Amino acid sequence: MIYEVQEMNEINVVQTQQGIWIDEGLLQRAGLGRRLQLVVSTGEIRIHAAPEVTEAPSLELGWDVFRSLGDDAQPGRLPDSATGHDRYLYPQKR
Repeated sequence: MIYEVQEMNEINVVQTQQGIWIDEGLLQRAGLGRRLQLVVSTGEIRIHAAPEVTEAPSLELGWDVFRSLGDDAQPGRLPDSATGHDRYLYPQKR
């Protein structure tokens, strides 16, 4: 069902079939930016402006995460996997 909102406080009842489309103009009139946050609770979904990301994660943080990947690694099932690494990953062509 397609609907048009004329006033900010107008209530429109719609039946969803596959989803709900909210026009960008309506979001702008509500004072919401391009980043949205959805809060889903029983019986309602709220849309809020999401906080702006002010800075990207640091490169050092990325390396710390990368270095920590093996900290809680489970042992493998292959015998001598380190010495046979290439054999397991690149089987010889016949």
